[in-house]
Amino acid sequence: MTIDGSTVYCTVVAQNYLPQALALHGSIQEHSPDIELVVMVVDGDRQDLGSEPANLRIVGLDFLNLEQREVLDLAAIYDVVEFSTSIKPLFFLELLNEYERVVYLDPDTFLIAPLDELPDVVDEHGIVFTPHFLRPIEPGSGIVSEVHSLTVGVHNLGFCAFNRTSRPFLKWWWSHLRRECLIYPLLSIFVDQKWTDIGSVLFGAHSWLHAGYNVGPWNLHEREIVSRDEGLVISSTGHPLRLVHFSGFDPNDPSAISVRLSISLKDADGVNEEFLILSRKYADAVLIARDRLGLIPVYKYGSDTNGRLISKRLRKTYRSELLEKNGIGLPSPFLVSERNDFNVWRRKAFVRSVKITFADVALAAKYALPDEFQFVKKRLPRLASNLRRKLLESSKVRR
Repeated sequence: MTIDGSTVYCTVVAQNYLPQALALHGSIQEHSPDIELVVMVVDGDRQDLGSEPANLRIVGLDFLNLEQREVLDLAAIYDVVEFSTSIKPLFFLELLNEYERVVYLDPDTFLIAPLDELPDVVDEHGIVFTPHFLRPIEPGSGIVSEVHSLTVGVHNLGFCAFNRTSRPFLKWWWSHLRRECLIYPLLSIFVDQKWTDIGSVLFGAHSWLHAGYNVGPWNLHEREIVSRDEGLVISSTGHPLRLVHFSGFDPNDPSAISVRLSISLKDADGVNEEFLILSRKYADAVLIARDRLGLIPVYKYGSDTNGRLISKRLRKTYRSELLEKNGIGLPSPFLVSERNDFNVWRRKAFVRSVKITFADVALAAKYALPDEFQFVKKRLPRLASNLRRKLLESSKVRR
């Protein structure tokens, strides 16, 4: 067993997810009190936590050593989920200047036991991911299917780990996430996750098949938790339970498990009393942290300086022009000094945003009406070719 003397845990949140980050920190303190958790808050530093908790460091975006204009551009083109995931490679690279190993944990994960075996695995492989599923899913499953991984990626990045040999991968990952960390199912892109399907092959990442890591709503059917003399284990494999991912979790209704799935999990496979005990414990930790923090500010980059919501369509338009102009002369929605210029841009952007929306509709129609598209392609090949080119150009994603 490697002596874990240089490992850091980290997570990324907007201020509305600080309660989950504090709950995560509490679980780390319970099971691995010597390991520091570094929390990056993308929309403020939130230092009013009372007495400073042990081994908790809260940092802002200045930790990344990015130019302020680049930070504002990222906040403008991405919504809160896209923004928070886009900067992860840079965050890891900075932490690797201080530590030999970086372990990323989503703020809504919860340690159940020390991650004892992890340092050796990271030292051996350099890049460690966990797949959503470890076993084939029977056809007709009423909860999840393998299509889930085709949609959002093979790996769930609520957990991942790196050592210093991973730097080439992290730099490659950032080269995509800087402008292509999108929730864009029409082009098979899902924020940071699907890029790792490619990167894991190009850079030899390890898909770790330990069933006790990253147990979440999507894989409870294959990972029933049981209590044994040695603690909580996964019944199908005997792996000790280490990390649970409470994705889409409502602490006011802990038995529901996840609000992101289309059906209730209350009676689903794998949801037994052992799991419900953990759910209630996690819910209590989040609610206590909420009470401690008090009123959480709204997301800093959700609106412009006039208080007007920045819609997804407007963000896509901003991104499109940003890529065309390489940021030159594009006013920021978040600077009072550029308010008038942004107001002018916003009015002019309406026509372009409609064109981008129409291109997405046309792209969807191409797949929804394949016979009609093939008819046009056969009868009017030049028109079909030009249409395809314009559809791809409108997305501003490298192909």
